[in-house]
Amino acid sequence: MDFLFLWLGTFVLGFYIFKKINQWKNLPPGPWGLPIVGYLPFLDSKQPHLTLTKLSQQYGPIYGIGMGSIFTVVLSDHKLIREAFSKDVFSGRAPLYLTHGIMKGNGIICAEGALWKDQRKLITSWLKSFGMSKHSMARDRLEHRIATGVQELIQNIREASGSPVYLSNMITHSVGNVVNDLIFGFKFPQEDKTWHWFRKIQEEGCHEMGVAGVVNFLPFVRFIYPSIQNTIKVLVRGQAQTHRLYASIISRRRQMLELQTPEKAKYPEHANLFNEHPEGFIKCVKYSKHASNTEVHYFDPKVLIGSKDKCILDNFLMEQKRRYENGEENALFMTDKQMYFLLADMFGAGLDTTSTTLSWYLLYMALYQEEQERVRKEIITVYPEECQVDSSKLTYLMATVCETQRIRSIVPMGIPHGCLHDTYLGGYRIPKGAMVVPLQWAIHMDPNVWEDPYDFKPSRWIDEEGNLLKPFEFIPFQTGKRMCPGDELSRMISVGLIARLFRSFRVRLASKPPTEEEMQGKVGVTLSAPEALFMCEPL
Repeated sequence: MDFLFLWLGTFVLGFYIFKKINQWKNLPPGPWGLPIVGYLPFLDSKQPHLTLTKLSQQYGPIYGIGMGSIFTVVLSDHKLIREAFSKDVFSGRAPLYLTHGIMKGNGIICAEGALWKDQRKLITSWLKSFGMSKHSMARDRLEHRIATGVQELIQNIREASGSPVYLSNMITHSVGNVVNDLIFGFKFPQEDKTWHWFRKIQEEGCHEMGVAGVVNFLPFVRFIYPSIQNTIKVLVRGQAQTHRLYASIISRRRQMLELQTPEKAKYPEHANLFNEHPEGFIKCVKYSKHASNTEVHYFDPKVLIGSKDKCILDNFLMEQKRRYENGEENALFMTDKQMYFLLADMFGAGLDTTSTTLSWYLLYMALYQEEQERVRKEIITVYPEECQVDSSKLTYLMATVCETQRIRSIVPMGIPHGCLHDTYLGGYRIPKGAMVVPLQWAIHMDPNVWEDPYDFKPSRWIDEEGNLLKPFEFIPFQTGKRMCPGDELSRMISVGLIARLFRSFRVRLASKPPTEEEMQGKVGVTLSAPEALFMCEPL
């Protein structure tokens, strides 16, 4: 009997090992990791994209590594990325704790399947109706909305009277209010307490999501390490506070549109939200990760500056009303809860990526004065007077923007996708549930593609006829089915701001140039630029 059990156990173990070996044989090549944690201990926590880039040089354009509980496929070839992301099988999201455990698949960034397809279609349609399409009849109106926000920035710089300024903060306010106008139909006064509170939550959330990377792959560590527990608290608390603010803005917008909340769309957790203050104001709590005390203030939505133009929120509310009144099945995609997550995704993606791009851009323009002068000369030649800005007519300006996005990929590891079922890519088996990383940094810094990739050379983007080059290796907004739907809007905001700023000011550094280490940036959700003081000299 003992011999039988021994034989059976040996057979089962042998079969399991044989099966695993066959599975491993077809997977992409890659380094061995440790049990449970995989390759995580060997990643540079501050610059993980550099570690992954070195591995791509060793193992090739497609390789696999274990990252905790998640098998990860890293792609550093634009052809493989375009092939993969054009397929439905790679349109999922990686099963990360922060996106699935906290976001729970809501919104649009973390959504999958039918919800994602529905919300993506709506967002794309709405943005085009605002004028985001290059040939839209409403494009002039969208340009005007962007120009209004930029003029506020110009005025704030003039009021600084030649004193050193933190341009990044001023840009965040200016771009933030353009994004507010397009998403919520409101703007915040510049010195409004809630506006500063809201931006602080966004900044802290982006930072904490970056430093909490390990919990994505090993969710159990949140029960072990106090620092991870605090990070999760910050993220969950920030999310809840943000949603409360959205609820107040949505309530005011509904009043303006004379709409009622559909019964089945209500968010139960907000049932008594407007009972916290005699006038229905929302309590805003300012937490600090490093202090036990909290600061409380109340938000009066009447301080918001309303817009007469259409916004994402208006469109969502009208579509929500239509679907629920008609009893449509897909009305379940239009709940208030989904709306909070969607608005957060739109605001965060719209503000963070654009403001980060502009921060890096102005830093490089301050460091390379001759490039700034060439851009300014082009702007004044093409647009001698103030008017709407068309990026296609500002070739060299676009070349400097492209070079900035290349040399400092705003999302160096791209936005990871998830594999929905077993499939093959590049001759290798990609298992269901794998995380697929489009390693933008490796592609944008590949010496086989870009001559002297570590040098800032905007001229590399201009051909012999003076036209802007569009190499396939350049994918700042990714590619495929989940490509950023707001890429053209981001381009319009960036070019509109740069053109108007350089028509009025020459930008120089007022602080010491960043060190080589500081110029590597700080990795969070995006690769943020080092802080710097600027002098804006009137022309």
